[in-house]
Amino acid sequence: NVVNQNCLRRFCEDESRAADPRCKPTFPELAVGHWADPESPLDVYKCQALISSASDKFLSCPGGRPGMCSGGRTGLACGRCEDGMYMDVDGLCNECVSGSSAPTILVVIVILMGFPCLYYLINGKITSETSTMMATGISMGSLLTLTQHFSVIGQLLTSWDEPMKSIWAILAVFMFDPKFLNSGCVFGDTTTFVGRILLPTFLLGWLTLFAIATQAGGKVGVVKESLVMVWPKVRNTMGQMFQAFYIAIAMSCILALQCYSSPNGTSSLSQHPYILCGSGDHTPFLVFSVLGMIVYLFGFGAFYITACIVIPGRSQRGLVAIQAYRFIFFRFRPEFWYWGSVFLFRNLLLTLAGVLNPGNPYTGAMYLGLVALGFLIAQCVCWPWRSNLLNTLDTVILFAMVAIVFSTLPFIEVTEVEVLESTRDTLVGIMVTVFVLASLTVVGSILGNMACKVREVRDPDGHIQRKEASMKTLSKAWADLTNCYRLDASRQMQFLTNLGAFDRAAVLKLAGVVDLELSRSEKGSKRSSRRVALNPQVPPGETSSGKAQKTSSAQVQPVDSSHGQEDVAEF
Repeated sequence: NVVNQNCLRRFCEDESRAADPRCKPTFPELAVGHWADPESPLDVYKCQALISSASDKFLSCPGGRPGMCSGGRTGLACGRCEDGMYMDVDGLCNECVSGSSAPTILVVIVILMGFPCLYYLINGKITSETSTMMATGISMGSLLTLTQHFSVIGQLLTSWDEPMKSIWAILAVFMFDPKFLNSGCVFGDTTTFVGRILLPTFLLGWLTLFAIATQAGGKVGVVKESLVMVWPKVRNTMGQMFQAFYIAIAMSCILALQCYSSPNGTSSLSQHPYILCGSGDHTPFLVFSVLGMIVYLFGFGAFYITACIVIPGRSQRGLVAIQAYRFIFFRFRPEFWYWGSVFLFRNLLLTLAGVLNPGNPYTGAMYLGLVALGFLIAQCVCWPWRSNLLNTLDTVILFAMVAIVFSTLPFIEVTEVEVLESTRDTLVGIMVTVFVLASLTVVGSILGNMACKVREVRDPDGHIQRKEASMKTLSKAWADLTNCYRLDASRQMQFLTNLGAFDRAAVLKLAGVVDLELSRSEKGSKRSSRRVALNPQVPPGETSSGKAQKTSSAQVQPVDSSHGQEDVAEF
């Protein structure tokens, strides 16, 4: 096109051809979804797709003559609304009226009044078991995490028909997207972005002031003692809220890094297409975005990991550390005390989907699916939450994430040839990688089993020693367990009360095995009877070689009848 324009310009330089229709001023026709300045008609920018519907996703950029915008849009790439109008969550411009600012004011009031109330809801009594209120609170947090996970999908460059259009609009509430509040009638784009970054800091400061006010009121007798906030629980409330909205906070921080390219070689900000990435207008966004990542993402992440390492040792000194950092530990089983860091890292990885390649939604979608699938496998293997209900909820969330991500792939439209080729290469690479990893896993498992067998054949004595060492460890643990009958009933009850849900389930399973093996009845041990039924020629108490089984000193001695079977059964 540039060569043709140069040829035409030289052709028309001859004044004798001034009347030729080809030499009259004309404008190139722009494709739908593209925009150009009338002063530079060949300097073409790509418009951002709207989440309005699949049929009119480029309603703001109709194409045609340069400089044309519609739907109340104006500016570079039709990226902003005209004066006196605000942009809604669909990307459409609406006129500001007298009541347009009411949602912003109302939500601010609700946040100021409701945020301190969370202190009294999430700081219940500390117990070893998952109470109903605690399980309910964590379940609500899981629901919030689910909505934020799905909101990440909505941030991809895709357009939707109903009902998905309305669903993504509702989910914008949980991602701190101010468009649903008609914020364009109150603040400008830069002010709104900065406020979105500073919102967590403002809420933490507001809770701190409220706590100071309750303590001052408690000293003069105005506030009841039960309503006075204490600092360990205030820190726990801050951590809980920061953790619950971590995805939304991370998404706000990386918005300034989401740039997509245009045909003229420039890049525009995805949320504000009229701002060119790297320009002076982009600098305030970039500065606050980097500060937010340093403080919120990396700072909170470093604090979280440090707390996971340090706090378990400090918790032995009293309940202060437990109250202040229960948001880290009290959701997971004791043996998975570190899983909060894994959970936080998972949310951070999901958030980065929109930064990888904003111009190619397939990349972000496949990335989301693979990350969710990987953590789904880890969740099913470890089962780290404190109760089966919470483990099931997290498993369902990750499975739903995987299913929805791969269900959105047919709705992603890519028309550029280069992007299509890049997408094809990415998908082929993913398929090859998955196949290779699966094959290596199976082959590694086979080779590992063969290596164990070879080592067993080459070193039979060592194999027997390792097996005996394992049995000695197990026998010692069993001996320690059977010594529990020496505890009185109150100590036994205290011990059982302090067990978590999974430990109690393990005790019940062990009790079931003991009952099958050691329960005394007229027919003898149920498990012994089962062995005799399978191998009737071997009497109970003898091995297959005909020799009676011997009990080593390391093995458990039977509990004498003076203490009775009642204690064992009760345990």
